[in-house]
Amino acid sequence: MPRKTHYYRFYFEVARASFRRQLVYRWTNLTGLIVNIFFGAIFSYVMIALFQARHDTAGYDLRDTLRYIWLVQALIMVVVPFGWTDLMLTIRSGDVVSDLSKPCDFYWYWFSREVGSALYYFLFRTVPIYLGGMLLFGIGLPGGWVSWLGSGFFLLIGAALGIAFRFLYNIIAFWIIEARAMVTMGQVIATFFTGSYIPIAFMPFWLRSITLWLPFNGMMNVPTEIFTGKLFGGALAFEFLRQALWLVALTLLARGIAAIAARRVVVQGG
Repeated sequence: MPRKTHYYRFYFEVARASFRRQLVYRWTNLTGLIVNIFFGAIFSYVMIALFQARHDTAGYDLRDTLRYIWLVQALIMVVVPFGWTDLMLTIRSGDVVSDLSKPCDFYWYWFSREVGSALYYFLFRTVPIYLGGMLLFGIGLPGGWVSWLGSGFFLLIGAALGIAFRFLYNIIAFWIIEARAMVTMGQVIATFFTGSYIPIAFMPFWLRSITLWLPFNGMMNVPTEIFTGKLFGGALAFEFLRQALWLVALTLLARGIAAIAARRVVVQGG
């Protein structure tokens, strides 16, 4: 038991170190905060123009839509951070060898690092951005503590899905020397299918039907729909089962590919 406790303590310390490392980049976070608020405002004005022509779209009124937009902007760095190439860069430089030699699971090591970063972004990006939406557009806080707890629980699943997905498109660098194109493609796909550009409910029926079965749906759309009161009851239980299965599948896939890569690592440079 003491050895197992020490094992878990290692991952906790990795997450804490990652959180503290992010605290150094205060100006970078402030810049990102301003950018997210700017795009939140742009998307909001587009939706305001849309709702001048119609009062209801796919069961969303204007306030629901604005809440959705601002919550997605607030969560994007928690779930699908832009430009995340940390793992790819360690593979290219050869520093990944030191990570592979650590007395821990390679995937859970990186998972712990990203948990620390996600907590930082939640505290210093998510909360201020949504408060910015409240001040600029008076969107307020929907529902009550039950929907907030439900949204928070599914956000944990969504963040874990995001970590597994970006781990997968970064680890391709073990086989492809220049993997930045894969990283960019992965980020574009995730950004679109998480509902970052338009709410998933606004998509054409055929595209929405496909998107709801993809793991991206659980990253931001599900927590946001719970928060705005659009997802509850039996549908919520079904989403939990669907996203839990995706989380298990992506985690097993990521760990499996990491194990294959570790057996045939080829260090580029360094």
